[in-house]
Amino acid sequence: MTSRPRNVANDILDAIETATAKWTRQKKSEERHPGNIRYRVSRMTKEPSTSQKDAAWNVMEEAYRGASGTRGLPATARQIYYKARPLIMALTDDKELKYKYFSQTLLPDYIEEHGVVWNVVFDARGSFSEPHTNRRIGCGTIEVEGYLRALRAPRISAAGFRSAAVDVIGPNGGYSGILFCEKEGFNPLFRAVDLANRFDLLIISTKGVSVVAARRLVDHICGLTGLPLFTLHDFDVAGFMIKATLQRDTRRYEFEHEFEHVDLGLRLADIGGLEREPAARTKTAPSILRRQLAENGATPEEIAILMTERVELNALSSEAFIALIERGLRAYGLKKVVPSDAVLAETYRAFRRSEALRDAFEEMEAAFDDEDEAEAVPKKLADKVRAILKKHPSLRWDDALRIVLNKAALDRVIDEKAKAKKKSGDFSEGDDDED
Repeated sequence: MTSRPRNVANDILDAIETATAKWTRQKKSEERHPGNIRYRVSRMTKEPSTSQKDAAWNVMEEAYRGASGTRGLPATARQIYYKARPLIMALTDDKELKYKYFSQTLLPDYIEEHGVVWNVVFDARGSFSEPHTNRRIGCGTIEVEGYLRALRAPRISAAGFRSAAVDVIGPNGGYSGILFCEKEGFNPLFRAVDLANRFDLLIISTKGVSVVAARRLVDHICGLTGLPLFTLHDFDVAGFMIKATLQRDTRRYEFEHEFEHVDLGLRLADIGGLEREPAARTKTAPSILRRQLAENGATPEEIAILMTERVELNALSSEAFIALIERGLRAYGLKKVVPSDAVLAETYRAFRRSEALRDAFEEMEAAFDDEDEAEAVPKKLADKVRAILKKHPSLRWDDALRIVLNKAALDRVIDEKAKAKKKSGDFSEGDDDED
């Protein structure tokens, strides 16, 4: 009889501890991370009556203006998110707003539905790289637009103190096709086998679905030059969707041009002997999924497999993967770039003159070696360099030193810096020379 009250008390204590365990964990979490306090309501109370979409529609204009400023400067999706997040959460009982949902759904939907012309910059997801020039550029809005502005035909630099050279940005004299791969992890493999240089390919690599910037790049280059687009994707539902987004209009992007699209795989003929995995779970009804796969180019035989299984590009060995690509490129008949006869002739003459000047320079250099190299150094040289750097802060100390030696070198130094910036792949801003 005496033990019963203790059992009842223990039961009461157990019930209280169980009922308050979640609250205790939350409070301890807030003690360690004070920022978690703001999300308490969203995690531990009922759903808000106002949806995040309704709230976003009320505050999006204010958020964009706050991020862009009065001059309408470019604003990243993440900047707009940080302006919109507290406003949206305040209207939705502090329900947490995820950046992915905001940047990939709410913001694009708002722009499309309201028809606003905003200077929004979406994050670079993936990159693209030219053959031969070693330019590698982020696949983001600003980077792609800057690159497209910078496209130009081969420019032959005449020989002087430097050898003659050919400067190319873009497909004209630069590459013969575009290869899109849905995974970024293969870039080291592509470089190891010199894939881009051997086939004169611009290679675009992204993480999954192609971003709008990548579609814009493909649309402009392939559509206006007639170059083919080659795609590499997993043998799964997402892979066929990725392939389709590169040639078919979507909510996010409408293509302006038609161009040739070549699917390098993975297709049914490519997956024999490869490791298969269960297909990703989806809430989409099987009938709808089959229809979507058919619309995205899958055959009935492929659909029968894709409903339950998938095969990744990663299931291929490196040698087999490169063999798959090369087999497809050769079957297509992709050829190396050779420019027009006029460009070839102009370049030949420039290189011939460059070789003649090189020989003459070597003779002059030998003569200088025989002379006294001890030249007088100007007094207060450091002060002179600092004065130039103060007036032209974008220059480096050695650039300033050249100007100390010859004031007329200023324009030449600035021009060389601009060219070096373009060659480095920084196309985030345009200039008169790129238009």
